[in-house]
Amino acid sequence: MGGDRQRAVEAARQLNELLSLGSDLVAKVRGGGRTLGDYIRYFKDEVLPARRVKGEPLSPHTLRDYGWILDAITEELGHFPIENVTQKQLADYLQKRPSPEAHNRHRTLLVMVYRQAVSDGLVTENLPERILKRDRSKKVRQRLSIEEYRKIFKAARPAIQHAMELSLNALQRRADIQKWRFDDQRTDPESGQEYAHIIQSKTRKHGPTAYLRIPLNLPVAHSELGARTLGEIISSCRDDIACPFLVHERPQRMVRSQDKEHHFQLTPRAISDGFAEARDAAGVASHLPRAARPTFHELLSLGEHLRKESGWTTRQIQTLRGHTSERMTEAYLEGHTWTTVEVPHGG
Repeated sequence: MGGDRQRAVEAARQLNELLSLGSDLVAKVRGGGRTLGDYIRYFKDEVLPARRVKGEPLSPHTLRDYGWILDAITEELGHFPIENVTQKQLADYLQKRPSPEAHNRHRTLLVMVYRQAVSDGLVTENLPERILKRDRSKKVRQRLSIEEYRKIFKAARPAIQHAMELSLNALQRRADIQKWRFDDQRTDPESGQEYAHIIQSKTRKHGPTAYLRIPLNLPVAHSELGARTLGEIISSCRDDIACPFLVHERPQRMVRSQDKEHHFQLTPRAISDGFAEARDAAGVASHLPRAARPTFHELLSLGEHLRKESGWTTRQIQTLRGHTSERMTEAYLEGHTWTTVEVPHGG
């Protein structure tokens, strides 16, 4: 209790009140509860929100995904005292996961929980670390061709068409397309060049390559809208609907969602589902199982292929994707280092 008698007496009084209510004093003092479920709730409510990766908090999307996995672990193993859970019980739980990818995701969260529990003195060993990862399944999803892109585009509704054109030509992921705003376009005061400023959500914690300035005069790789530059694709997203986000539409009914900031903004799931609906309506890859049919994510591979055919180097493509650690032209804006995408000679 320390050397301050008055504070120690007050702390003892409060702990005695907890005992009178039937609480487990030792569990409270040690930080989170005796059962695995109690400790997971503490981990989810207090540890994860305070975690930082290179100074950045975990994204709401990551916290939500972690929460679903932690809830699943709690449902099956949460009633066991944390110090009594065996490696066999943890291995049996992981073995029930439907795929190697799910097995490894749940294992990763268990490792994180137990690492914190070891630090807090509740257990002496990180048992999940002793369980081997499972080899990932071989990727079976079919790649997308430009002919199939045309068919899907024709069958898609306007908002999905805009998302497709943006992803194919700007090589940005679904989550970043969904968050792209009209006011992300700004003019460089020195050169007068207009740029789209994008902060990539998935790679933001990895540093400056996640902060991109893409010139609006970037030539398109392919456009079913007939656009010649990225700026023209962005302009085509404007309509009579008042919404600050490029990918939007008027919904049939207003539904609140944590995945969007505006009623007319599409959620990432809505973009994927809209693409899948258009794909199936167009009959693309209909002979394949649904899990093997191309998804919205395949637009990135097709866009990279088209850029390579037009003469782009791997480094230039990586810069546009935000994957490279090599800095190209940099500009400083709002305290961040922005990596400027250079337009190769010849487009």
